[in-house]
Amino acid sequence: MPQPHLIGALLRTVWPRRRDGRRSLQALVGLSLAFGFVGCHSASPQAGGPATFAGPGATPAPASHADGAIESMELVIRSARSEYFHITYWSDGLRVKGFLGRPRLGTSLPAVILNRGGNREDGALRGPEIVPFVEAGFVAVASQYRGNGGSEGREEFGGADVDDVLNLLPLLKSLPEVDPERIGMMGWSRGGMMTYLALKRETLKGTHDIKVAATVAGPTDLLALAHDRPDMLDVYFDLIGQLLDEAPYRARSAVFWPELINAPLLIQHGEEDIRVSVEQSRRLAELLAREGKTVKLVTYPGDEHMLPGHNWGYPQAMAWIGKAIGRPDEDHSFETHQQAIEAAVRAWPK
Repeated sequence: MPQPHLIGALLRTVWPRRRDGRRSLQALVGLSLAFGFVGCHSASPQAGGPATFAGPGATPAPASHADGAIESMELVIRSARSEYFHITYWSDGLRVKGFLGRPRLGTSLPAVILNRGGNREDGALRGPEIVPFVEAGFVAVASQYRGNGGSEGREEFGGADVDDVLNLLPLLKSLPEVDPERIGMMGWSRGGMMTYLALKRETLKGTHDIKVAATVAGPTDLLALAHDRPDMLDVYFDLIGQLLDEAPYRARSAVFWPELINAPLLIQHGEEDIRVSVEQSRRLAELLAREGKTVKLVTYPGDEHMLPGHNWGYPQAMAWIGKAIGRPDEDHSFETHQQAIEAAVRAWPK
């Protein structure tokens, strides 16, 4: 089936057209999780150029810093069994912001990288996004991506900012409580695309640090997404550019390189998703199956973008990742730890 050409999508709309003022998706987890975890949609452009790091105790950047090195950790909250930090870490010579959570007890723990949705400040992390995994016994880390949330640099929507995800691998490996052979990854919406790109980069580098992955409503074909949602052209132009060249969009679209995804992959998608069609996940799952990859597709009749009706995909993802990198004596299920998850989120500073 031929793919829609980006120029065709451009001609279908009076461009540029903004959709400012559209209500952001307010995410919940279980009964009480509430955070601004927004999916793949257009946002207002950044003003004033790249963001820079400026805060208490900030120091000028030395000539070089190791990727994944943590520059600062600021305690946000301690729960009954875990602790959570706002972090600044190094990625390609840039200070990038994010969150880190870890159980207060335990050694040789599994870890997970969580990839946020949205773009620019829409969908910026608030922190509770990592709580379910941490309260279930994982060390978890998530990036705002460069240019966002006070990070240095400029976002590229799946370009060089994929390094900000991959550079969380050496960060995790530097933590003495993390088992470096037990690292997984999960991403929602645009974060699903970042997950696919991270897996692709691992294959091209010949590494296999990400042992298992899960996505929720991740776009797999940016050309088809522009055809379905011409408003995404604003995002493409602002963050990717080169609207008349399909190459950068194919490079960000997993349906064009399924052979490069090798980690066991869980794909979840709501069948009533109007932001990223469920057909995008169905097509990638079919292509991966043809390649002989380990893939599981779960779709949810009646549910929407990011699965608000199914706890945002956490239960299935935690089961999938826990089965792959957990140990027989470990229970990382959402259901077992739901009470602790809800308590930690209720205690999160507003």
